[in-house]
Amino acid sequence: MIDGSPPEVFSKHEKTWRDVCRHEAVDPRFQFLNDKVNGVHTGVALARNDKIILADDDIRYGKIDIERMCALLDKFEVVRPQNYLRDVVQVWARMESARMLINRATLRTADYPGTGGFRRQTFLNVGEYDGDVLFDNEELIRHFARRAARIAYENDFFILKLTPTFRKWLEQRPRQAYEDFGLRFKTILFASLLPIAIALAWWNPKWLSIFLLSILVAFAGWLRGSARRYFSILACLAAPLWILERTLSTYWAFYWRTRYGGYPFGRRLLKKGIGRDWIEGGKIAAATHLSRN
Repeated sequence: MIDGSPPEVFSKHEKTWRDVCRHEAVDPRFQFLNDKVNGVHTGVALARNDKIILADDDIRYGKIDIERMCALLDKFEVVRPQNYLRDVVQVWARMESARMLINRATLRTADYPGTGGFRRQTFLNVGEYDGDVLFDNEELIRHFARRAARIAYENDFFILKLTPTFRKWLEQRPRQAYEDFGLRFKTILFASLLPIAIALAWWNPKWLSIFLLSILVAFAGWLRGSARRYFSILACLAAPLWILERTLSTYWAFYWRTRYGGYPFGRRLLKKGIGRDWIEGGKIAAATHLSRN
């Protein structure tokens, strides 16, 4: 049992929760700073099937989603889908959707999902990935890319992500900004937006309309592929708010870096946002995705 609750019977002819779920202690031989990565390695070692779906606790798969993932894993070694939020009404949820759309518009491989599928044997063949980083989901994908795994960037395979509570969303703000510290241009860009905005407002307030360009960028992401079926167009209007939030969160992350030398994840303080496979793996991933399209 996962949470101590009694086993749930799905139907008279199906297995109980206890039959289909296992809750295991993390293998102590894995000593990465990110305990989530230790859990991933433990789970893969214990798995009995070759097709594995890895997902954060706020990700929800339906039966059709699982069937599609398994079918894709017949052709590819790794599958990277796209997340979306459903019934978005909270301001912070619309900001999160805007972030997804902006990434979808500006990145060849679209937004960074909190889930993915891979073959167990491929995972074992490519070896351990950098588990001392905050951005572990994408680090794993780029580790696969650097080891020449066949990856399907399924940007129109949409998997539901639950809308976070405001408290959870607020907790994630500086962490996501800290994850970008290895991407110097991106960090400098967001860090410079605040003084630029102040200077523009002092010089000529009309120049602040330039931030409305973020709405157009999000709109481009909304138009890409089948995103219109899963994202409300109203999410695009929250793009300037996300730009403002990430700018402020970058300064918040700077505080953690200078004051503590890292950012907490679980019970440990992690210094690195991204790891050794990020840059090279990203280049390979983008080139491979472009060649297949």
